[in-house]
Amino acid sequence: MAHSLKRRSRREKTGLYLLEGEHLVLEALQSEAELEVVLYDREFAASSEHTKLLKRLARAGYRCLEVPSPELNRAAATVTPPGILAIARQHKINLESLLANQEVFLLVADGVQDPGNLGTMLRTAAAARCTGALLTTGTVDPYNEKAVRAAMGALFYLPVVTGLGPGEVVKHLEGRAKIIVGHVAGEVFYHECDYRGSLALVVGNENRGPSPEILAQAYARVKIPLWGPVESLNVAVAASLLLYEAARQRYNLGTV
Repeated sequence: MAHSLKRRSRREKTGLYLLEGEHLVLEALQSEAELEVVLYDREFAASSEHTKLLKRLARAGYRCLEVPSPELNRAAATVTPPGILAIARQHKINLESLLANQEVFLLVADGVQDPGNLGTMLRTAAAARCTGALLTTGTVDPYNEKAVRAAMGALFYLPVVTGLGPGEVVKHLEGRAKIIVGHVAGEVFYHECDYRGSLALVVGNENRGPSPEILAQAYARVKIPLWGPVESLNVAVAASLLLYEAARQRYNLGTV
């Protein structure tokens, strides 16, 4: 079962995904995430510190199974298998539930394709205390093993809605949140924009940028000043700057 979750089709069918390594398993324990099973090998259990972790997991009611190292390594995606992994249940939420908050602060990843970029963005969104993230069609699976590692546990805390067309995003956000889009050809610098109130902050595909449907309905298109000889920033870096400027303004108002 575990190794089959490397495939997106299997993750979508089962609603499960893999957590690799002690750090993510510990994060899952601390956040009381829903885990189907924790798998570890004999070498991992030989450490006294690791034994303490396994006992904590068992006391919390998680099922822990020792399996042969070759079986565990087959499921792992990392070059150096960590000796422990867990099969976790995806945290499903529908868009209407996410938008039910009186004031939303959303990250919209519009066609982001690199799993490391997406995971980093989700981690930053959780740190900035976003109320959720929307991922449009064409965006990499947030439960991809590289995205999960880069998110560093953010998926336990940040509600994520996937599979939305750009037009659907616009339709659902109309009258509920202003859409601010990061764009290299933006009309205003990102630090000059007003991010207060219900907000959907959009960053687009690494090469093509945001979808035309979303751009057409944007409250504002913001850009990041580039003083050196580069055309653009990495999308995860750009998202971090925008998210933290929004959080700074909202924090000063006491809404974060």
